[in-house]
Amino acid sequence: MPGFEPVGSKRYRLLHPRPVYIIIASRGEKINAMAASWVSPLSEEPERITLALDKESYTYQIIREVREFTVNVVDDRHLDVVWCVGTTSGHEIDKVSRCGLKLEPSSSVRAPHLADALGYIEARVYKIIEDVAEDVDLIVADVVAAYARSDVYNPRYGWELAKARILLHASGRAFTVPGRLLVARG
Repeated sequence: MPGFEPVGSKRYRLLHPRPVYIIIASRGEKINAMAASWVSPLSEEPERITLALDKESYTYQIIREVREFTVNVVDDRHLDVVWCVGTTSGHEIDKVSRCGLKLEPSSSVRAPHLADALGYIEARVYKIIEDVAEDVDLIVADVVAAYARSDVYNPRYGWELAKARILLHASGRAFTVPGRLLVARG
């Protein structure tokens, strides 16, 4: 078995691939979206999630102001949309039209969700922890509603991974999907 070697720069890649989500926020008529993979559950009671977002991103600036957003779970059909919202700036373009986002109103927040997502979370900011890194703030948010497509999500067990094909970000332009379900012997 080969030995371990030091990992140079970008050590966080040891924690990839990770699911990539489309985060959507809106202020009035202006809707913006971004790709984010540094999103995680924080607690079950109360139901909270965390997002580590770049302070300069337009979506983050909207979230900071309006204090609500949606987290959209996407599959491999969304690869080009994820790349588009993740590599363009809402400061400069209308990502909804440029990236071809199909949106629907959400039930509990003003931000819409993707009509063709596998599922989505509606969230309200509980707390923003500033300067956790030079370029990143941490958002802690309460889950106020969550929905998933019944053909790919089982309320008891979660995602049907053979069907859902949740998009995972590896690095740069590289993405993947879950390939095989493994079940541990109990």
